[in-house]
Amino acid sequence: TCLAETIVRSIPPRRTPSHLRAIFDILENAEPKGDTQLVPRLHELAETLGQRALVVLVSDLFVSPAELKEAFEHLRFRKHDVAVFHLLDPLELNFDFQRPMRFLDMEGGPSIFAEPNEIADRYHKALGQYLDEMKSIVLTSGIDYHRVNIEDDFEGVLREFLSARTRSRGS
Repeated sequence: TCLAETIVRSIPPRRTPSHLRAIFDILENAEPKGDTQLVPRLHELAETLGQRALVVLVSDLFVSPAELKEAFEHLRFRKHDVAVFHLLDPLELNFDFQRPMRFLDMEGGPSIFAEPNEIADRYHKALGQYLDEMKSIVLTSGIDYHRVNIEDDFEGVLREFLSARTRSRGS
């Protein structure tokens, strides 16, 4: 399922190897744009997925951690297995800009012009607090969480994820 303000595209679950190709096609053709309304769509999925499912979320999780916790708990309450790939850009993590910059909200919010040296300390503190909150949410919600640098090899990240899940299941 691809999410935006609404559910953009969804294919029903299947237990066939060929179904993976359809999933890859959706992922390859997905184009990010606008606000995602992530939390309401996760609640909607929790209610509309008819049977227990593996829900794999690939997102920058640019929403309130408290709201995310409620959505994760709703999915878990409905007996879904939830794996989250939290995408982070190295520029977000390092914030090593050297000159005044215009920062654009990729989801359509206002742009901000700032001197990075003046806000770097506050930015790193806010990011650290956010990541600590995410860690707490993951631990209390029972979510399979993976922080992913967008420059990492996605095939390696997925291979590691699938291998770890296979080992933990004893298969």
